[in-house]
This record gives sequence, structure tokens and C-alpha cells, in this order.
Amino acid sequence: MGVIIYLAIFMVFIGSFFLLIFLFAVKNGQFEDLETPAHKILLDDSIENNSEKNKEDVK
Repeated sequence: MGVIIYLAIFMVFIGSFFLLIFLFAVKNGQFEDLETPAHKILLDDSIENNSEKNKEDVK
């Protein structure tokens, strides 16, 4: 029975630790813009494809 009490206290500390990490990330703007990086991936591919086509045309 004593082990359950120690585990409960341990889990409260672990939960508090992860809550502090989450709050720190939110405060520093980690979750500010989640959609732009996804759109940049699509734009980067088209730019690379255009540069490869230009290299083939030059050869």
C-alpha cells in the first residue's frame, strides 16, 4: 500500500514537470504558427523542381 502512495507522489512531480515544459514552450511561441511550415514544404518542392529543369535546359 505504501508503494501506491510513493507512485502517486512521483506521478504528481512528473506531471508538474511536463506541465512546466509545456508552459515554457507556449510562452516562447513554440506553438504560434503551425500551418506555415506545412505550406513552405510544398513551395520548396516546386522551387527545387524549377531549378532542376533549368539545369537540364542549359546542358
